Amino acid sequence: MKRITAFPMFVALLLGLTNASFSQSTEVRRIDAYAKSIDSAKKKRPDLVFADVSDYTANEKAKWRKFASEKALEKHRDRTEAYTIAYAWLGGGKIVASNFTHFSPSGDWVKYVYHHFRTDGSLARVESDYRTFNGDFMVVRRRYFNRRGKQIKSSVKFLDFKTRKSKDASSGVMGDGPNEVGYYKAASKLPFAGLVK
Repeated sequence: MKRITAFPMFVALLLGLTNASFSQSTEVRRIDAYAKSIDSAKKKRPDLVFADVSDYTANEKAKWRKFASEKALEKHRDRTEAYTIAYAWLGGGKIVASNFTHFSPSGDWVKYVYHHFRTDGSLARVESDYRTFNGDFMVVRRRYFNRRGKQIKSSVKFLDFKTRKSKDASSGVMGDGPNEVGYYKAASKLPFAGLVK
């Protein structure tokens, strides 16, 4: 008798897991469609331009500064390099996308981090693209989040930096641990959020 009652519970559990997976994949598709719509708007110049102008070699705490335009940032960089740059795009007066570029004075690596925020400010998707001459790797990580900030899916691709073909990196890539990506789960948490008017 106990075996008979356990079977319906097993079926109910299996159906619940299937529904959760279906719901999750539906949410991922929605997020991808939303990100695609934002990316088409990102073809225009960014609405906001920022850079961390702290002294990289002195290990100073980050000092974020807002620039009037990309041209104004380039003029600043002619005098003093900024090793972390961020662009932001607005939708309805709120940040819906932000792209960061991080690099080193040696120029042997660069990391791009692309955020897509919902209109409520929550992070929908983040993608990091880490490129290094150390082994000629390119590592692309993508993460999806629900409105509560819980990660619902992630993926990683290891590619050859020159050919963009898959490359074995079973032991990982120096400088790109899964927790080293550095992303923000809400637009309000961006390091320059206080400079947005």
